[in-house]
Amino acid sequence: MQIIQSPQDPRLAAYQLLKAKEDPSNTFIADHEKTAIRLLHSHLKVESVFCMPKYWEKHKDLIQSRLQESNQCFVAEKSVFEETIGFSVHQGFMAVGYQKWGSLKEVTAPMLLVNAIVDSENIGSILRTAAAFGIQSILFDSKSASPYLRRSVRVSMGSLFQIQLTRISNPTDTLRLLQNTGHRILSLSLPREGESLLSKTKSIHEIEKQNKFVLVVGNEADGVESDVLNLSDNLIYIPMKNQIDSLNVSHALAVALSHLLS
Repeated sequence: MQIIQSPQDPRLAAYQLLKAKEDPSNTFIADHEKTAIRLLHSHLKVESVFCMPKYWEKHKDLIQSRLQESNQCFVAEKSVFEETIGFSVHQGFMAVGYQKWGSLKEVTAPMLLVNAIVDSENIGSILRTAAAFGIQSILFDSKSASPYLRRSVRVSMGSLFQIQLTRISNPTDTLRLLQNTGHRILSLSLPREGESLLSKTKSIHEIEKQNKFVLVVGNEADGVESDVLNLSDNLIYIPMKNQIDSLNVSHALAVALSHLLS
């Protein structure tokens, strides 16, 4: 354990002025006690821990069991801690972990495909909802925000550590491959115009419970992309009242998964 006296200490480069940067990297920040603890309990590699003294005393056995070197844990008083990260906190406990991405060969159903969702808070909420309902793998296309952005990790409460995450470059090619291996492709979407789409559009209440599927969710402005809709086995929608035509994507996801998963 290393005592930190200055917010400019070069050993704290990963933690300094967090709101001002989100550099491309193979690491990520877990900036909440519960999230950091879940990281320490996960299978992901941990680079370092930065905390206030009371959190060191509270969690030192776990921290020491997960860090290969004692000089990977930095402890600072509240004023130094907050000046280092650039904002006030209620919980002075953070950790840096290494991102982990799986290959398409490793994915297992039930799966989620995130299609062009760029809001990091929505990504974090999607991760938490998916984990809660038992989604095993999540595919992220190149247009979507990374689940390892600090705000996504925070909102997810560390749920992403329990799910297989995979990057894909071409959603339609990936979905065709999964379709050919027996996965049903379901897109969460409002009813769309066009005979071919309307013929395969169903209310969530009309879809039976199942496990071997890929559920596609799209961004709130434009929804799932048309190429993905066209190859989907079904478009599913949530009937709503009082002239409400849409929900936040993570709320809609929760409703859909509660109907789809047994």
